[in-house]
Amino acid sequence: MACARGERLLSGRRALQRWLPAALTLAVLAVLSGFLYENRSHIAESYSLQPGVFAVVAALTLLGLFVRAIANRLHFSGLGVAASTGDWFRLVTVTSFTNYLPLSAGLVAKAVFLKRVYALPFAHFAVGQTTLLVLIVAMNGLVGLVLLVLRFPDELPGIMGLGFGAMLAAGGLLVLPLRLRELLSARWFPFAANVGPEARRNWPAVAFCQLGMLFCAALGLKLCFAMGESTVGIEACLLFTSAAVLTRFVTVVPGALGIREFLIGGVAVLTGFDLRDAVIASTLARAAEILVVFVLGGVFTWRLSGDLAASYEGS
Repeated sequence: MACARGERLLSGRRALQRWLPAALTLAVLAVLSGFLYENRSHIAESYSLQPGVFAVVAALTLLGLFVRAIANRLHFSGLGVAASTGDWFRLVTVTSFTNYLPLSAGLVAKAVFLKRVYALPFAHFAVGQTTLLVLIVAMNGLVGLVLLVLRFPDELPGIMGLGFGAMLAAGGLLVLPLRLRELLSARWFPFAANVGPEARRNWPAVAFCQLGMLFCAALGLKLCFAMGESTVGIEACLLFTSAAVLTRFVTVVPGALGIREFLIGGVAVLTGFDLRDAVIASTLARAAEILVVFVLGGVFTWRLSGDLAASYEGS
């Protein structure tokens, strides 16, 4: 009887894990669709979809993917991955594409590809990817804090100051003294003590690449605001995109659809901008991203599948 009860509980848990992401995704998309529908008159009166501007936003998305590929090449070269920038461009595009799938399988695809084609052990991938994410979050936190200080020189908004401060503090895990990192890694931070000096030497360049990605995303968002009647400066868009990096940790909803848009809207409200325009502009930027990622990602995923099949046949 106890065995049967355990099997029922396990079956129920698996069903919940299978259907919960789909239910949450539908709920978030329903809220976003309802929000856009409620503001349809504002969209019709204030926004004009300009194909030329939209094409530039898509090109900035493409440029951001290329800069992201350079950052990955620099970082993982310190872990012995000798992939070219072209290979990394294909891989980060596939990762972005597969993150929109129901299982949000971008990191799995990346890990399997590096394992099969470049013999990078899964444990080393976990170390490298976690370190890269921590570095990206810390860099975004630094940019966000600087922009907050410039925008609110007299008093920082409490919740945003704490949020960006925590993001920056995460980077401290990477620069702690070696002995302390080793002690901490035994229980809490297994990645912190296992990054070699070759990878650390490239961190400044990786951080610079992250600034480039932020600027591409912020400029694209600014152009989306410009399609409407709202005037939002590049520094505000940098602030919005700095906070939006946190949605990379939202894996239960494919691509963090809707989550990023409302996060940007919330940051906009806290910094004195209009919620409607922030959500609409970020939705336009998302549309450009999906266009680029689905077209290129679909092609590159097919190519990647062929490379993986060849690697299994040769093993």
